[in-house]
Amino acid sequence: MKVRSVRTRVGATAAAAAATLTTMYTATPAAAVSTEYVSDNCAYRNCTEGDLYLNYHSVASSGNGNPSGSFARFYGNQYNHAGETISYNGTDAGTVNYVFVFASGQGDGSGQLVKNNAASANNCSTVDGYRVYYNSGYAGHSQSIPHYWACASSTNLDATLKNNNASSHFA
Repeated sequence: MKVRSVRTRVGATAAAAAATLTTMYTATPAAAVSTEYVSDNCAYRNCTEGDLYLNYHSVASSGNGNPSGSFARFYGNQYNHAGETISYNGTDAGTVNYVFVFASGQGDGSGQLVKNNAASANNCSTVDGYRVYYNSGYAGHSQSIPHYWACASSTNLDATLKNNNASSHFA
């Protein structure tokens, strides 16, 4: 009789512990991190326009027109062309992973990742210069992207940066 009651007591205690653990873990809400694929960092930075266009294709001759195919627009410094994660309320529940892709519906390159896929750039800023960098964090080889009046022309990225772009910064 003693053995039976000990088994029952141990079984009841284990069941109670399992129920408590289940309640503890199911009562905590799962982190709600969402992913957004964007071709313009102004979509969440509340800026009016993008000043640097990264293009999927090269132009026939730098400074002569803009290439066909898709593009992505950036305003300001962009630490990593792969994307960025922003927490809007300081918790995981308000976290959004923004992944930078070339604009959909704009021809070749649509939906492709921007990082390491750009062939040319267009500086549309009226007051700032831009540099495109080989590494994230504005490091490594870089190229200055000149401003063309009215955003009329693009600059081919040099042989080191073509399809090896990782960040961009106001010069």
